[in-house]
Amino acid sequence: MSEFMGLIKGHYEAKQGGFLPGGGSLHSAMTPHGPDADCFEKASKAKLEPERIADGTMAFMFESSLSLAVTKWGLKTCGCLDEDYYKCWEPLQAHFTPTSRSPTEPK
Repeated sequence: MSEFMGLIKGHYEAKQGGFLPGGGSLHSAMTPHGPDADCFEKASKAKLEPERIADGTMAFMFESSLSLAVTKWGLKTCGCLDEDYYKCWEPLQAHFTPTSRSPTEPK
């Protein structure tokens, strides 16, 4: 599945400072993606209750079972490709502990 997202106005909380209005992102099938490390950590520690997010923001996303691709212009000519896109995940910390068991899990 391919996913294309664009930001029309406002901000995108999952990529602070790196996804500006007028920008778009394409994640092709089997491409890892998700919120940046800071957004993940904040959301993981937040109190679980209803909250408003992204007031004043307008974004869109669509998914397709078809393979989507960026044109040569988008990759080379326009000069807007974020070559450091992957770096937003470098600070991610591992939180998985395979030996930890939930109190409700059978032993």
